[in-house]
Amino acid sequence: MTATDVNPRALHIAALTLALSGVPAADLREGSLFEPVRADEKYDLIVSNPPFVISPGARLTYRDGGMGGDDLCRTLVQEAGERLGDGGFAQFLANWQHVEGEDWQDRLRSWVPRGCDAWIVQREVQDVNQYTELWLRDAGDHRGDTAEYRARYDAWLDEFEARGVKAVGFGWITLRRSGGDRPSITVEEWSHPVEQPLGDTVRAHFERLDHLRAHDDAALLEARFRLAAGVVQEQVGLPGAEDPEHVVLRQNRGMRRATRVDTVGAGFAGVSDGTMSAGRILDAIAQLLGEDPVLLRDRTPSQIRLLVEQGFLEPVK
Repeated sequence: MTATDVNPRALHIAALTLALSGVPAADLREGSLFEPVRADEKYDLIVSNPPFVISPGARLTYRDGGMGGDDLCRTLVQEAGERLGDGGFAQFLANWQHVEGEDWQDRLRSWVPRGCDAWIVQREVQDVNQYTELWLRDAGDHRGDTAEYRARYDAWLDEFEARGVKAVGFGWITLRRSGGDRPSITVEEWSHPVEQPLGDTVRAHFERLDHLRAHDDAALLEARFRLAAGVVQEQVGLPGAEDPEHVVLRQNRGMRRATRVDTVGAGFAGVSDGTMSAGRILDAIAQLLGEDPVLLRDRTPSQIRLLVEQGFLEPVK
């Protein structure tokens, strides 16, 4: 295990913590981000809760990265790819700018290093005023001199205005070194409560992506799937109506997602127990609904892929 930090005191405290925990000592190196790491050193796991706060200057080392805007988080993500071994993971907390006239998802996709899959989740967004007030309170500046507080507040807003920043996103970034020619990059917003810890959920997410990448639609219909544990179905409609207005599948585990499905999607998920192929299930549904089985096989794989990607269905190996 290797750990880096710009603060020597942080490294001393890390050494003490490891010793008190009874685990092997780490290789502690002073320096910024990957600077103390040799180019030929590869890791199975890289984790960081970096100084991600987007601020004018670097007044507080523990939170202010000292680079312009969100450059520190971008640099950390981009440089991590070359430090990961095959199949290795990198997981970071991060902040990122929402810039006027720019799609924030495209901004983050551009950070992902070549040869890596990525799962980026935005958990919260604050406008520049909320963000400024949050971190000024974090530093205790609101308890000090009023004029000094206003000067610092103005400095933050001036910095955001100069960069065209209208808001700041909070979230996590996970990379997986796949080395594939067709990387999978998922950028999404999910602000709802999730199950902790999420380690197994993260690992399973990338395993499902591998399965989908390896199966075209024809192979997908030959595969078998199982409804994930903790998934329930909700139906919404007028009392006494023959059919619901819409059907929602909801997870009680992991990301605790909810997704709307049609009659075919709900029926497919309901009978997926790993015993029959997807194609055979669709043929049975077509017979029940009086639909053309060929047309149903043609239009359903995209819905199956979404349910697998989001964790409602699990591939059976």
